[in-house]
Amino acid sequence: MMRIGIDVSRLREEKRGVGHYLFNLLENISRLDKEDEFYLYSPRPIKFYPAQGGNWHYRFGHLPLPGSFWFQTEGKRFIQKDKIDVFFGSCDILPLGLSKEVKKVLVVHDLIFVLYPETMANYNRFVHKLFFAKSIRASDAIIAVSQATKMDIVRHFQVESKKIFVIHEGVKEIFFSPEKEKILNLRHRYGLLKPYILNVGTLEPKKNHIILLKAFKKLKVDWDLVIIGKKGWKSESFFSTLKELKLSERVKILGYLPAEDLPLFYAGAEIFVFPSLYEGFGLPVLEAMACGTPVICSNVSSLPEIGGDAVLYFNPHSVEELVSQIERLIGDSELREKLKERGIERAKKFSWQKTAEETIKVLKGALK
Repeated sequence: MMRIGIDVSRLREEKRGVGHYLFNLLENISRLDKEDEFYLYSPRPIKFYPAQGGNWHYRFGHLPLPGSFWFQTEGKRFIQKDKIDVFFGSCDILPLGLSKEVKKVLVVHDLIFVLYPETMANYNRFVHKLFFAKSIRASDAIIAVSQATKMDIVRHFQVESKKIFVIHEGVKEIFFSPEKEKILNLRHRYGLLKPYILNVGTLEPKKNHIILLKAFKKLKVDWDLVIIGKKGWKSESFFSTLKELKLSERVKILGYLPAEDLPLFYAGAEIFVFPSLYEGFGLPVLEAMACGTPVICSNVSSLPEIGGDAVLYFNPHSVEELVSQIERLIGDSELREKLKERGIERAKKFSWQKTAEETIKVLKGALK
């Protein structure tokens, strides 16, 4: 029996990004592993509990510190008191100075703070600069969420390739079978009367929404653009561009939505467009494929690895290329059908159960 400690601080807020990854991973680990003891740590109580039961223990802090600093102080004391065998750093950073007897597995989601530091909030950039390289060196094993992320780690931090395990994220079953009647009800509920192009992603620089707005402006179809995502850091330029292009009536910004509505939005869209400048994995591309929605996305970082031959690609710095790919899909129903079929088949290769099984294997391997 192992005693496994896990950083669950990202479950203090809505499940998006790392929080979404963590919740689905732990939910599946709890189904698979009934014999090991799990200790889940956060500086403050979490909103979402991925697992309950006798072998799942929650530890919340008392000191008013941000998560990364809490783990270097009170969090570290909790871990030592619980006599943890393996600590699972779920988000790029480890508690430093733990005993060598405690094996450490670090998950790296992306290297955006190295490759596109200008697209990060100042505090996040500062924390990564302070703790990331030290966490890499302290880890006994590293999980990268894509081959592209693994190669970035090797290239920028001179880590031995054999120390890094690529474990892809998964897609939930709910995305494979959206009901047509529910899609129609949802469109009525949100007032989506026209065909629409969909994008899912926080409104922040790295998601490259401005390119999407400029491309959408050039299209000669009476469609809407629907964006699902919260306002993020430096979103002001997005809203000023929206105003300049006179698109406020045609672009629907819906913010953070209930999880059960998301597959219906994907399935109801004519096209899903993901123009991101950089992704460690790119989960929305996988979810859109599972729903049978034709996908156009950037040809950078991990996205071709996830989309394979089931997606159309474009240079994320080229408005013209994006316009061309959207127009190509609009005008070719045969291609749309082909991408739909390929996308569903490709998405079936990714599952959270598989992610959980491979993660357990790495955690047990670190102890050996």
